[in-house]
Amino acid sequence: MKILALTLAIMPALTGCLPKGDRSPAPDLSPPKSWSTPTSVSIDANVTYWMKGFGDANLTALVREAWANSPDLSGTSRMVEMAREQAVMAGADRLPQAGLSLSGTHSKRTTIGYYPGRSQSFNTESYGLNMNVSWELDLWGKLSDSRKVAKTTWEASVEDYRAARLSLAGQVAKAWYSAIAGRRQVELAYETEQSHAKNASYIATRFERGLANALDHNLAQATLASTRANQVRQKRQLDLATRTLQTLLGRHPDGNATFPPDLPEPQRAPPISPPAQTLEQRPDLRAKRLRMKAAGLEKTIARKNLLPSLSLTGGPGSRSQEFNDLLDQQFRIWNVTGNLIQPIFQGGRLRANVRRTEAVRLAAMDSYKAAALNAFREVETTLAAESLLKEEEILLKKAAKAALTAADLSWERYQRGLEGIFATLESRRRAFEAESRLLSLRRERLLNRIDLHLALGDEALPHHP
Repeated sequence: MKILALTLAIMPALTGCLPKGDRSPAPDLSPPKSWSTPTSVSIDANVTYWMKGFGDANLTALVREAWANSPDLSGTSRMVEMAREQAVMAGADRLPQAGLSLSGTHSKRTTIGYYPGRSQSFNTESYGLNMNVSWELDLWGKLSDSRKVAKTTWEASVEDYRAARLSLAGQVAKAWYSAIAGRRQVELAYETEQSHAKNASYIATRFERGLANALDHNLAQATLASTRANQVRQKRQLDLATRTLQTLLGRHPDGNATFPPDLPEPQRAPPISPPAQTLEQRPDLRAKRLRMKAAGLEKTIARKNLLPSLSLTGGPGSRSQEFNDLLDQQFRIWNVTGNLIQPIFQGGRLRANVRRTEAVRLAAMDSYKAAALNAFREVETTLAAESLLKEEEILLKKAAKAALTAADLSWERYQRGLEGIFATLESRRRAFEAESRLLSLRRERLLNRIDLHLALGDEALPHHP
């Protein structure tokens, strides 16, 4: 008890050396007040979910299936459980630790008497029942800080899980629309192949009758073969998109699936949050801020390790030569031991740990700044692409319509002998290419809209149906 009294007496002097927590400056990151691309829609005060803007019930069901069955997401949830239990373990260090021990000893001693050849034996027994209690007093708040670190790390892992859920929803949506576009590309390739097959058959008949030359016949056959090869390529891409989607859903990727006939059109413009609010919304950035906070606490703990530590050990018990007497009050004993330890020399390990934790804290700040800048880039890029893609789609619609009309007119002119086969086949190829580009652009618009929601950190769906 004198050690405890002495420690309490010198604590005021030591308190002047006590770190007052992490006073390091926050990351030098000043978000702009608005995005560079003008937006007419601001964030709604009510919580909205971006997947509802697509009006696709099938996609909603697929995302929930992926959340339930994805092994990657399940693995992330296990990391959350591990971090939570680690926080519980860290909190236990602040409390006294107690254990109950029961011991028994049986010994025999032999002594030599006064007369030669004569000896005497003694048998002794000793039993002990003790409660061992140990407690490190949290004089400087080091143990409390360790618990805060574990709790903050757990909170960061929760944000990692939310970011993984959001990312998985985006991946499923992209794979879903890529598969729908792939199916439509296969259909378009088939329609084009049928058109070229009809034209090639017509030219072959004329060639057999001597009404068309060999050049026309071979050009038509080459175009037909090329069109069929493109059809096979589109089927291969559709197969890849289908199996990718099935893998994300946690299904066996057998390549068998059904899709809607066409891509949807987003029903409403996305609500755009300002840059400062985007930093708060994105779960990946929240996780990095929490880890930055934990790194600051780790630095404080490292500095507190330079201060003395006080621990108490002991507890009640009983000791007797008879096992039945262990619970008797008259055989009770107790002891208390105080240990005051002040680190003096450890080869520079403690000071090096302070410098190491400072480097970790600075690295966490740099990681957050880099992630925030990347988030700004993602939002700015997808916002700018929104209007550009829409304008491009309008122009491609006009181009596709004009190319199809031109192809039909060119075929009529060829049949009347007013135009060569090369120009006719080229017109048909351009018509197919314009329709294929338009379909690809519609898919790109949907994927860009998904990327915009992911960049803003918008929630995809409620956690529960």
